[in-house]
Amino acid sequence: FLQSIHKTLSYLRHPTIGPLLFIKLLNGVSSSAFTTVLPLVLVNKLHLDTSQLGYFMSASSLSVAVFASFGISASMSLVGNRSDRLASLGLALRAVSIVCFGGAVSWCLLHLIATDDTSEEQQLVVPTEGLWLATIASIAVSISSHMHATSLTTLTTGAVSVEQRGAILGLEHGLFSLARVVGPPFGTHLLSRPIIMSEFMPESGFAGIWGVISACVIMDVILLVCLHRWSSKKDAQMNSDECIGLTKAGDDTYDEHDHSD
Repeated sequence: FLQSIHKTLSYLRHPTIGPLLFIKLLNGVSSSAFTTVLPLVLVNKLHLDTSQLGYFMSASSLSVAVFASFGISASMSLVGNRSDRLASLGLALRAVSIVCFGGAVSWCLLHLIATDDTSEEQQLVVPTEGLWLATIASIAVSISSHMHATSLTTLTTGAVSVEQRGAILGLEHGLFSLARVVGPPFGTHLLSRPIIMSEFMPESGFAGIWGVISACVIMDVILLVCLHRWSSKKDAQMNSDECIGLTKAGDDTYDEHDHSD
């Protein structure tokens, strides 16, 4: 039993799998921080009621289900059937989508503040187009997160033998559970403590929202750089192996000609 645990933990030091597991962990922190803050922003800032929040969250889940069923194969064809490129594309799209979500929420908050001139009731009026923009951006975040997570799992399980895939999947789920322990308090801490743009209309909640968005985008950029370096290293190793194989094939052909002479 202890030997099995030691073998499983040794994957963290593996030159190929270790960086991917680190990316998985940091990706889980970023994703869980955003998904924790999302309903808080929708209810406390945009004043969505319970039914509206349910429809909002269901739209994201339904879009992921549809994309997983019909969009993954098309996306893989778009990137040349390479999971590392699809994972990088997912990270880039998620960073852009998170910024777009922040822009949609900020636009709604600016509208609320601009129309607060007669009664307190108007503070609860949220523009419909702003909600649609926030919904679309949230759906894009969910789809891109699924795109990245699925591709990353494909990379980690494809780097080991069939007998080792169970241990890798278990370690991945354990790291993601750890990320879900760290991510929610991290996100709510940033949301409740304005550290960005605190002098710009602090009562609107701008500072806390953009603090969370900035942290998620920074983590996504770090992950994108790490994944790019991992892909470059893997490509270089594959090219080196191909050159060695061609050299050996040439030597074998040369030896056959010598023997025939």
